[in-house]
Amino acid sequence: MNKIVKMPKKTAICNFFGFSKNQIPLLKKAAELTLSRQKKEFYQINFILVSDEQIKKLNIKFRHVRRITDVISFLVFDEMFIGDIYISDNRTKKQAKKYGHSWDMELAYLVIHGVLHLCGFTDYDERNKKIMFAKQDEIFQCLF
Repeated sequence: MNKIVKMPKKTAICNFFGFSKNQIPLLKKAAELTLSRQKKEFYQINFILVSDEQIKKLNIKFRHVRRITDVISFLVFDEMFIGDIYISDNRTKKQAKKYGHSWDMELAYLVIHGVLHLCGFTDYDERNKKIMFAKQDEIFQCLF
């Protein structure tokens, strides 16, 4: 007898873990705007705020990079566009101070960056970095 497996309904969900309730509306807007611009109608993305040490461990385990980064993205299931985006708390606070804007703005910028990574954009070489950051800056400007 064949077992019938029900596929989940198509959804558009962004979950936020570790962020303050005050930050979530802006971060959700940043994620949804990016996803809309990339023509992603159905998705489930988890945004997780982690310590520098936790993000370093993720980098070591999955990217074989022994350093702290501000964001790391994992596309878990491509067909339904399900992914996890980890954002470093302390690194992003330092970056916000360095660039002269609020922590919330820095988090929004990295939400956009992480979603673009899920969509296939990379910043590992100058050519692709230029393309990705232009798109990222354009979306970021629409938020404010």
